Amino acid sequence: MKNLLMLFLVFVIGCNSNPKKEDKTQPGEGASNKTEDVHGSGMSTMQNTQGSEVTFKAPDGWLAEAPNNPMRKAQYRLPGSAGDAEMAAFFFPGAGGSVDANLDRWYGQFKQPDGVQTKDKVVSQIKEVNGLKVTVVYVTGTYLKSRDGSMMGGPVDEMANYAMRAAIVETPNGPWFYKAVGPQKTIDGWSKGFDEMVNSFNIAK
Repeated sequence: MKNLLMLFLVFVIGCNSNPKKEDKTQPGEGASNKTEDVHGSGMSTMQNTQGSEVTFKAPDGWLAEAPNNPMRKAQYRLPGSAGDAEMAAFFFPGAGGSVDANLDRWYGQFKQPDGVQTKDKVVSQIKEVNGLKVTVVYVTGTYLKSRDGSMMGGPVDEMANYAMRAAIVETPNGPWFYKAVGPQKTIDGWSKGFDEMVNSFNIAK
């Protein structure tokens, strides 16, 4: 009986002395992917935007503003004697549509005094900037400005002698959109500055 008791104690002690197995779970293997705050700004970079966040340098004289729409990543006021223009940057993670679809929608926000189709009067260019494919367009005409700030539908105010300079940057996780609209004289006056911004496009490191 004594020998049986000793064997039982040895068995119990041996079972409890096994070291705890090391947790070798790697990110993505049963671990949750968390959203991380970046730049201390309250903006978050989700997994599907990593490696595709476009950076740029705003020209001297552009006045940074708080975006008035949650879809905007950045917003600037472009001062001009004919009236101020506005430049906004957009990104829609996992969405946004094709380059051509967005350009057609933007062209539809202008009408021409002679009645021709706006897209027939567009000046466009496709270029490569730091390995990124960028489509740049210039449009003039009467701008159909939405009264409620929406991007489509609803009542509009017709703004004559307006222009748009825009750029669409293609990345692996979707396009980034940069659109400046305002009085033509103001947009033309900032033409060099807009080109400087386009030539500074890069992917955040």
